[in-house]
Amino acid sequence: MKSVKDRIIIDGLEFDPVTQLQVLAHITDVLDAKKTSKSFRIVKPYVEFFEGARRNSAVREALTSADLVVADSVAVQWAAAWLKEVSPTFPRFVWSLAVGLRRPAWLSRYIPERGEGASATHRLLLAACQHGWRVGILGGPEDNQATTNGLLEIYPLLQLQKVWSGYFSQTEESRLVRDIAGQNLDILFVALGFPKQELFMAEHNKDGLARVMLGEGGTFDYAEMGGTLHRAPVWMRRSGLEWLWRLGLQPGRIGRQMSIPRFMWRIFKLSRQSRTPHAS
Repeated sequence: MKSVKDRIIIDGLEFDPVTQLQVLAHITDVLDAKKTSKSFRIVKPYVEFFEGARRNSAVREALTSADLVVADSVAVQWAAAWLKEVSPTFPRFVWSLAVGLRRPAWLSRYIPERGEGASATHRLLLAACQHGWRVGILGGPEDNQATTNGLLEIYPLLQLQKVWSGYFSQTEESRLVRDIAGQNLDILFVALGFPKQELFMAEHNKDGLARVMLGEGGTFDYAEMGGTLHRAPVWMRRSGLEWLWRLGLQPGRIGRQMSIPRFMWRIFKLSRQSRTPHAS
């Protein structure tokens, strides 16, 4: 398997500095290699994950113990670049938000590319069609059949074995796990939302659910993935403003979206603290 560089630590969470193509290469290597007793776990943290990890040590462990930790947010990519600033002054902080976020050379210095949700999943599904990988989905939109129909319309060669509802009780979980394990999956997309999906993958890492498990969040809500929501225009994605588009579509997310400026301000304060001399 191809190695990755040392992980980058941001506010207590570790990230692998990888591109989407490198993630796909890792998955391909895993599926080409001899089957092991454990699933290869991929998590894709964004801003909300940090607070959850600070509050819950089990969540933090589920994230940091994953085989690949991929930044799924331009804010996380920005944080990696900002924390390496030699002089983290407030004017420079404003510059990083107003200008740096839109300069790839600055933004991608330490995390070269973010996971970018549906784009990365689209590339993986195309590879699954090409290689004939057996795929399953746990969670996503409530209508499992609509997800199945939508995906197969977009990816007619996809070997989609089954889509399972993400609404299951603790007593139903054992039966669900046995059902998934019986499908002999290569890839299981776990779209239960944070932190349920990360905890689920960590707990069932050795239960033979799939050779590769990925935390997918709300990816399958998008029209490109068979859902109903339309993604932001390309220029908004490139500018790190996809969150604003999503907020316009779902105003009820305002509380969640406010975590972004809080996160950036926290990172600014952490950068200042790290430069403060300690008393001897």
